[in-house]
Parts: sequence; C-alpha cells; structure tokens
Amino acid sequence: MSEYVRKTVKINEDLWNKFQEKIEEEYGTTYKHTSEEIEKAIENYITEDVYDVEVTKTKINNLNDEIKNLQEKHSALEESYDKQSKDNNDLIEKMEQLKKKSENDSKTINEHEKTILNQENENRNLKDSLSRSNEDIQRLKKDIDRLEKEVETQKNTIYKLNNDNNTLEEKYRQQVDETNKQVQENTKIKNKREHAQERLNKTQDELNDTLKRLEKYSYAIGQVQSMSFIDRLLNRLPEEIKELSAGREDKKENNDES
Repeated sequence: MSEYVRKTVKINEDLWNKFQEKIEEEYGTTYKHTSEEIEKAIENYITEDVYDVEVTKTKINNLNDEIKNLQEKHSALEESYDKQSKDNNDLIEKMEQLKKKSENDSKTINEHEKTILNQENENRNLKDSLSRSNEDIQRLKKDIDRLEKEVETQKNTIYKLNNDNNTLEEKYRQQVDETNKQVQENTKIKNKREHAQERLNKTQDELNDTLKRLEKYSYAIGQVQSMSFIDRLLNRLPEEIKELSAGREDKKENNDES
C-alpha cells in the first residue's frame, strides 16, 4: 500500500484556478480528484519528460558521430582532390614536353588531352562532392543547435513542472485546512440556527396567546362600557368578563407553580 506525504508548494493563482475548473468539468467536483490529478501530472513528468531528454541526447550524440564521419570523408576527398590536381599538373607538364619533343606525335597528345579532360571532370566531381559534404555538415550543425535548444527547453520545462508541483502541493494543503475550518464553522452555524428557531417558535406561540387574550379583553372592555351605572355599582359583570377573570387567575396559579 502506497504511503502519502504532505508537501507545501506555491503556484500561480490563474493556473491553479484553470486547473480546478478543468477538474470540475471532468468530474463535477474537485473533492479527492485534485490530489489524483496532481499525482498523474507527476507520474507523466517522471515517465515521459525524462525519457524525451535522454532520447534527444542520444540523437545529438549520433549526429555528432555522423558529422565526425563526414569530416573524415571530407578530409579524404580533399586529399584525393589535391592528389588529382597534382597529377593533372604533372600531365600538363608532360603534355608540354611532348609538344616540344614532337609536334607530329598528335596521337600521344590527344590521349594526354583526353586524360586531362577526364581528370578535370573527376576534379569537378570531387568539388561537387566536397560542396555537398560541406552542406551536409552545415545542416547537421543546425540540427545539433536545434536539438540543444530543445534539450534546454525541456530542462526549463522540467524545472517549471517541479515548481508547479510544489505550488500545487501547497495549494492542496491550504485547501484541506480551509475545508476543515469551513466544516467546523458550518456546524456552529447550524447549532445556532436550530437554537434560534426554537426561540422563534416559542415566541410565536406566546404572541398568538397574547393576541387571543387581547381580543377577549377588547371585547370585554366594550361590554363594560355599555353597562349601566347600577350594573357597574352592583358588580353585575357579563359572563365574558367573569371568564376572563377566572382565566387570569388560573394563569397566575400556573405561573406560580412554574
């Protein structure tokens, strides 16, 4: 079973937000999936980026070997060209000697001229080969420069991924801490709300009772105001007022008992 560690990292806020939005698009929530995606990114970095760097280095070494071989061939061609040039000069000298010795020996001169022409053709071919060799060397040098730049870019990418990984770990730790804190706050708020709802219900019941009694008192007051002076003097109260008096006494007794 794999062991887990907690790391602290820093990451660009916009990059982190885009990362979270991408996870929500794929899974509908970031819960648990954030750490899983971070682990995938680290695994891809270990298995792919390092491999790409090593492959690129191997390509550079192979190209260097190829350039070395071409340079050796180039040197051999130059030596051959120098030798052919020397031979050609020797033939020209011989031809001049033959011309001086015998103007009539045209056959020998023609043969030497043909040989010289062949040598010149060979020299031109050697020059063409040297030119192509130089072009190949220049092309390979450009390829090496490009690959070296790619290696440098990959190194920078690996460095950035390391930094991004550290930042993601820091953001993940902060998110876990904030989530735990929010859960505690939500629990407190829920308890306070339930307590407030109980008090509200009790207050509403008391208000309803008070409104009912107020309605009865208002009616009783109207009854008393319509009584004659004699009825008031003799305390001939209507039944409604007597019931209110009895109810008030009962409530007083209940409060005393409480």
